[in-house]
Amino acid sequence: MIIKSNLKLVSILLFLSIGISNFCFSQNSTSEFWPEVDIWYRLDQNWRFSSFSSITKYNESKYRDMNISLNIDYSWGKTKNIIYRRLLDQERQQIMKALMVRGAYAKGWSIGNNKGNYKEDMIFGEIHQRIPLKGDILLSHRLRMDTRWMGDENDFSYRFRYRLMLEKEYKFEKFSFVPFLNFEPYWDSRYNKIIKYRFIGGVTTNLNEKFALEGNVNYQNNKNYDTENVYVLNVILHIFIENKKNNLD
Repeated sequence: MIIKSNLKLVSILLFLSIGISNFCFSQNSTSEFWPEVDIWYRLDQNWRFSSFSSITKYNESKYRDMNISLNIDYSWGKTKNIIYRRLLDQERQQIMKALMVRGAYAKGWSIGNNKGNYKEDMIFGEIHQRIPLKGDILLSHRLRMDTRWMGDENDFSYRFRYRLMLEKEYKFEKFSFVPFLNFEPYWDSRYNKIIKYRFIGGVTTNLNEKFALEGNVNYQNNKNYDTENVYVLNVILHIFIENKKNNLD
């Protein structure tokens, strides 16, 4: 009963946050909904493949965008303090590695009423550093570079994105949930400066051994766009698959 009450409370807070944000910051702002499905395939203790598929729903219009990325990750290294995680990037409890690199290809395009208005191909790379803190809190640094080809003319540009993240897992027998907060500025070569700041707060909870559900509230401050304030409700279904032929424990 306590677990169900907590889940209901988290859901209510997420929806209220979006509603309050839109009410308080209605001027020069917009709201969006991002449903997403992430598939994680763990090959062994170090290698992992994943695919992210999301739709951007613009609440003030009938416009929709689709985005898909294919990723490969390699993690290694030991942390000073050992920390275990059951969720997010593996379905079973596992010691988190200190460092991870990711290479990926992503494609985005508009669908529905605005079909053809948006087109993007992107190759990006990331490096993550994970630092366990006291109290089973995990601090993560992530540096990402996006190389982008946009529009019918394939206009080239690139971005640097740095993300600082805090998270902590709470476990109750087979049930666990992970609240998290992160902050991320974007530097864009088209403007030669930081043009966007993103703040995210949310929670991920396991549904069973193979599935987890994440909900978060996302605020973006876009300095060089017509709409400066963007409020997003992001709901993600995580699906976990592993290679049974390898010893993953």
